[in-house]
Amino acid sequence: MTDPVASRTPPLMRGVLLLPAIGLSGCTRAPLQDVLGSFFPSWMLCVALGAVAAALLRAVVGALGMQQAIPAPMLTYLAFMVAITFVVWLLFFGH
Repeated sequence: MTDPVASRTPPLMRGVLLLPAIGLSGCTRAPLQDVLGSFFPSWMLCVALGAVAAALLRAVVGALGMQQAIPAPMLTYLAFMVAITFVVWLLFFGH
């Protein structure tokens, strides 16, 4: 015996109803790191390392006198920070 509701539901609608289940099936607990007894999300530590690396890059570029050679400095340093953040995440938490 078939389910009368399922037979009336179009296949596209059934697929749309399954999307949240498929999307959430890979969710696990949030990766946390113990820092001096407090738990921090791993992404927060990665962003902090990326920000420090971007600040160090800015200091090195300033010390070398190459500030005029950097196009759109705010975007350049932001992109560098994001890239370092992703690299740190992949190296330490990429499993």
